[in-house]
Amino acid sequence: MRSVSAVTIKWHGHACFEIIYEGKRLLIDPHDGGSLGVGFAPPKAEPDYVLVSHEHYDHNAVEVVAKRRDTVVIRGRLGDFVLGPFRVRGVRLPHDEFGGRLRGFVVAYRVEAGGVAVTHLSDLGRPLEEGEAEHLRADVALVPAGGVYTLHPRRALEAAEAIGARVVVPMHYWVPGMQLPLEPLDEFLRYAKKWRVVRLEETSFTLEPDGLPERRTIVVLRYPR
Repeated sequence: MRSVSAVTIKWHGHACFEIIYEGKRLLIDPHDGGSLGVGFAPPKAEPDYVLVSHEHYDHNAVEVVAKRRDTVVIRGRLGDFVLGPFRVRGVRLPHDEFGGRLRGFVVAYRVEAGGVAVTHLSDLGRPLEEGEAEHLRADVALVPAGGVYTLHPRRALEAAEAIGARVVVPMHYWVPGMQLPLEPLDEFLRYAKKWRVVRLEETSFTLEPDGLPERRTIVVLRYPR
């Protein structure tokens, strides 16, 4: 059997994450830095694969990262597919609480590699339904924490619980200098009384299937500037 390698999850700010496994890099929802506000840098990455959850400007800056001719770009793809060592599933979800009538729809991506499943919930706008949660079950949930354009921070934590995540990484929240009117992270953490909160000074962390925490844990990564 092939030996299991560790999976690295790296945050490039806002909703942009990179999943690294066996030397391959998969990037989700790139932004261009400047459109977020003053002092924000675009992702410094050269991914093999790019996934775009929806076509809003702070999620679809593909030109910033897809500089290689062989970079594969996937926009809003549903169902199961394979990208190198990554097994991916796309699930359509509403961007608002009105069934997508206000802001349209997003695609949440579940990415599995090395025995670790990671779900990026994009700009989810309402609580997950049972069937949606089952399709998105994962060890790690990348969760919108800033409300306003997404579901309430408390509901975001409930979505992470619904998919069975042991690790939650908050994203898409306000930080100083940002022009988007999102809530700061403290608002999200108010509702995390039952969760262990770990703050890292790095923008990334590494996981193996047998290294998942027994207690549900929120990992707060350093915002890259």
